[in-house]
Amino acid sequence: MRLGLGISEDLPLAQQQVLARDVEEAGLASLWTNEASGRDALMLCQAWAAATTTLEVGVGIVPVWTRTPAQLAMAAATLQEASSGRFLLGLGVSHPATMATWHGASYRQPLAAARETLTLLRAILAGERTDHGGEVVSSTRFQLAIDSLPPPPRLYLAAMGPRMLALAGGWADGVLLNWSSPAGIRRAAAAVRGAAAGSGAGRPPALVELAAYVRVAIDADRDAAREALAREMYRYLRLPAYARHLRRQGLQEEVEEVERAHRDGGPKAAVAAVPEGMLQQLGWYGTPDDSPVAPLGRYVTAGLDHLVARVVVVGDDPAASVRAVIGALRDLPLSP
Repeated sequence: MRLGLGISEDLPLAQQQVLARDVEEAGLASLWTNEASGRDALMLCQAWAAATTTLEVGVGIVPVWTRTPAQLAMAAATLQEASSGRFLLGLGVSHPATMATWHGASYRQPLAAARETLTLLRAILAGERTDHGGEVVSSTRFQLAIDSLPPPPRLYLAAMGPRMLALAGGWADGVLLNWSSPAGIRRAAAAVRGAAAGSGAGRPPALVELAAYVRVAIDADRDAAREALAREMYRYLRLPAYARHLRRQGLQEEVEEVERAHRDGGPKAAVAAVPEGMLQQLGWYGTPDDSPVAPLGRYVTAGLDHLVARVVVVGDDPAASVRAVIGALRDLPLSP
């Protein structure tokens, strides 16, 4: 299993480049960011790539609504060239609340939008001229004017529900899971690999990589680490798609407990109400003296190909939190 790190902290680019070198020196395979309202994720990947030599740099995810497939393909091809083939492109449909309010995007038919974006990206990155009038996404007569084209980057699709998981298996190079328990990963693996086997794409299902963000909070104060992880989980539970995602994983009672606490006492009460079992299933927290081998090793046995330890900031020093997680992951013997 490959091991990576995921960060989204608001840190100056020069400091992020130092951290990228630390991640590479620690022997990790990849470094990922996400695109929200901070620094441009693709430009950040370029900064990381410029500071390293072997580290894969990825974005998980770029919402399909914020850039056209042509724009994404131009950026991806440029990043592949600049990084000597180390760029990983994750796509996703994000959430109506942020896409509509922040970007004025018309959030509709997300499954079709994801499928058509993947279709167009594959064609454009292969050097083809577009001729696609889709239900949601269209492009005609566009062709990359890059000589010579670098190899296409791996395309990952963020997925939670059964239809998006099937789409990832049939159309993407990998699936990027989020807030998934080991049992949830096993179910996702069956869905993705089953869709890949039936897609007629002519590739072995095992070539579709199963990657997942796993939240990790580390601090000398164990209670502070626990609270930070619980706060991060609560923040996602406020999004309907994630509440449904956790219910599908058998966490119905736990989700309702947090939602009830929020109704009765607000955010602080909801964070305090996040059950310990829920935290243990969906992430890991501890001190620098604790070993993550057993808790993260569960994901190896669940069939995960690429574990991306997503840093949860504890306290007011994001860089210290990142370094604490790097230290915990250094030379971690997780491969079966």
